[in-house]
Amino acid sequence: MPNQQRLWPALAHEITADARQPGLPLAAWLVPLLLTAALRGLEAEVPAPLSLAAGTFYTVMALGVGMVGGAVQMAAACQRGAPRLAVLLFSRLVLVGMALLATHVLARGLGMPPLPHPVSTTLALLATALCYVGLGMLIGRLAATTSRAAWSAVLLAGLFLALQALPALSPAGWSRLVIQMAVTGTGTRAAASGLAALAGLGVLALFAARLVPRRWPLALLVAGWLALANFVWQRPGPPLPQADMLPVSLAASLPPDTGRVAPIAATAPDAALTSALARVTRQIAKWPPAADPDPVQRARNLLLIAAVPDLYDTDPLQSHLPLLVEAELKQRLPADQLPALLAAIAAQPGQGSAAARESLPRLGLPANTGDEARLRERISLYAAKLLARQRAAP
Repeated sequence: MPNQQRLWPALAHEITADARQPGLPLAAWLVPLLLTAALRGLEAEVPAPLSLAAGTFYTVMALGVGMVGGAVQMAAACQRGAPRLAVLLFSRLVLVGMALLATHVLARGLGMPPLPHPVSTTLALLATALCYVGLGMLIGRLAATTSRAAWSAVLLAGLFLALQALPALSPAGWSRLVIQMAVTGTGTRAAASGLAALAGLGVLALFAARLVPRRWPLALLVAGWLALANFVWQRPGPPLPQADMLPVSLAASLPPDTGRVAPIAATAPDAALTSALARVTRQIAKWPPAADPDPVQRARNLLLIAAVPDLYDTDPLQSHLPLLVEAELKQRLPADQLPALLAAIAAQPGQGSAAARESLPRLGLPANTGDEARLRERISLYAAKLLARQRAAP
């Protein structure tokens, strides 16, 4: 009981310690504000939603508040006396969570659509926070012990920064992919190796921090880091999405199903994709645009499900969604009218409404914002490709 009575004041003290540091509360808001403004400037040049940069966006905040802030907090706690790692860990995780929540609120206010996978995103952010907080606490404890350990802390921080160009070896690369898959992809299952590596490295860093000032904790961490990097290397996740604003035209022949524009899968989806596609199918049943009373508009809304992910290169989901859309079109539209509806949409891309693109996060897919021209091209292209498949079917 006495220990519990001392625990909560200690937690409250550590949680509010950063707020008493001059300039830190302002920096906690200034950094995400500047980053978001930069992303909005990029969006003005390339019309892509902020969600396409969510992996980088949240990773930068978690790295700054978790690793850098955790190192400063741990070093200060070591100077005050023997720190309680559990108290410091919990307080830092709370602070990282508050910073990420504030960053998300700010990004939503500047146009980022709702999160399509809240549970997956929460898991990705927790693993990211644990990894960076663990590394920060280890660096801070190394720096606060002896001059030799301080050099070890500098080397560890340098190693972390040097590996940022190698996504398979870098925790920043892991967190970017894991968070991005949760926000615009199929969820964390597609990047399960990165999620496990983040959590594993965080636990390993905390264990090494507990062993300081012994000589071998840093070697233990590096060995574990390399093992986890090999694990991610052997089980890579899908590539990060990017805005693909290539103009397309139906005047020429249709692009091949294996190309970059409007791909259609020829192989069966794996377990992660099957789960993601089943989730999209379940949500379509509750999605009002899929039941629009106008058959042409209903078909156009369903084609958005394939067009928007293709516009943002959300591999590997984008090549399997057209088959899902094809099945939904056959189920929700009369078979004798479907060819004529697809032909009308392919021939008249400027007709109808594309407002349903803003509600795609309800299906677990990224929303589309900005100019509609490229999106309508993709809708028309998929209508033509699915029409060709209809005519080629026996």
